[in-house]
Parts: sequence; C-alpha cells; structure tokens
Amino acid sequence: MFENIKSFDDVSKKYQEWLAQQDEAMQVVLVGLQSSVQGGVLGYMFGSISAMDPTQNGQQPANPAMQAMVKAGPWGSARNLAALTGVQAAASLAIKKARKGKEDVYSAMGASFLSGVAYSLVSGSPNPLQSAVTTGAAFALFNGLIYQVGAAFKPEFADTEYDRGKYMLKTLGLTKYADNLKKGLLTDNTIMLWSDSALAECRIPPGPRLLILHQLDMYRNPSNVLKPALPLPPLPPPPPVAAPAAAASR
Repeated sequence: MFENIKSFDDVSKKYQEWLAQQDEAMQVVLVGLQSSVQGGVLGYMFGSISAMDPTQNGQQPANPAMQAMVKAGPWGSARNLAALTGVQAAASLAIKKARKGKEDVYSAMGASFLSGVAYSLVSGSPNPLQSAVTTGAAFALFNGLIYQVGAAFKPEFADTEYDRGKYMLKTLGLTKYADNLKKGLLTDNTIMLWSDSALAECRIPPGPRLLILHQLDMYRNPSNVLKPALPLPPLPPPPPVAAPAAAASR
C-alpha cells in the first residue's frame, strides 16, 4: 500500500481514494473534521497575531473584527474558526450528496447558513438563538452574493464532449435526459460502450434505455438489427352505437 508513495501528493491521492470508498455519512464526518482541524490551526495563528498590539500603546483596534479576535484570544479564535470551516465543509458535502451532485447558489447558501449558526453558538453570544439566526442569515446572504458574482464572471466554454450523445437523444425525442449523460460522464468517447447498467446508473428509465440501446445496435451490428416479426396489432374496433329510440319503436 505504501510502496508507491514518494511525495506528499501521493499521500493525498491515497487518502482521497480511500475516502471515496467510504459511505456517504463517513465521508461527511471526515471532511468536516479535516476542515475543522485546518480552520483551528489558522484560527490560532490569526488569534495570536491579532493579540499583538501593533501600536504599542494599549489601544484597541478600530476594526470590529479585529476587536473580536483580540477578545477571543488564540484558542477562542481557533475554536470559532474550526466550527465555522468544519460545519461549512461537512454541510456542503452533505447537501451535495442529498441533491445527487447538484451544486448551485441554494446549496452554497444552505451550507453558509449552518456554518454561521455554528460560529454564533460557539462564540458565546448573549442571545444565542437570535444571534444564531441573524448570523446564519448574514452568512448565507453574503455567500450567495459572492456565488452569483462569481457565476456571472465565469467564462463560458463550449461543451463538445456530449454532442453526439445529445444529438442521438434529440432524434429519439429524449432530450430531457441530456443532463443525465453529464452526471454519468457518458461522453462521446464512450458512446459505443454504453450498456443498460451504465444508463440505469444515470437514472434513465427502462423505456428510454431500450430506445437508446436499439439505436446504438444499428451502428454496432448494422447487419443484425432487431426488427419486429409482425406489424403492430390493429386498434380495437369502436363500440357499437346505440340505435335511436324512434327506430327501436318501429
């Protein structure tokens, strides 16, 4: 297991591979603990630096955030930042898992709200409940704004890895399953290897799967395409129309 490890990057890759093999709940816990430790170390460093008086005259800094750092001290800052980063990472992963990998502004705001609540509770506010709600809402709104600004300036690249698959779905009238290809990473390079199980893992229903596989069979085995032995059965005859009452009396 350790014979191929030659650098810290190799250790990180091994850890990520091992983490991916764990169940979802364990992944959330481990990711939260990892981020919590990192946040605690950074918080202690920031708290130690902020506790130093740069003016050498005993005056408190004018910045409210710096005042909070000085008041909390190194260990208090470590505790606060550990709770903030740990809950943020764990909540982000848990929400992503619950939403089947979907990430958007709502996921970011949800994780930020929970991290803001955790930060408020461990920091020892006078009114814990009210402060937790207001702090969580402030964190969520701020992170949501940052997410939207980042998305607005994110460069758009042409997604050409799924063109052939999307075109096939369009010809079959199955355009609504185009996003499922991306979720399963079924690129055009893998299109001739698609199987029923692979399409099922992408949450494509059985009927559309049959149509897709039948379409692919025309290219895999063009001389052995499945054809119906008989035409479709005719429609049932219409129900008989009741005779008018006058004709019946005669």
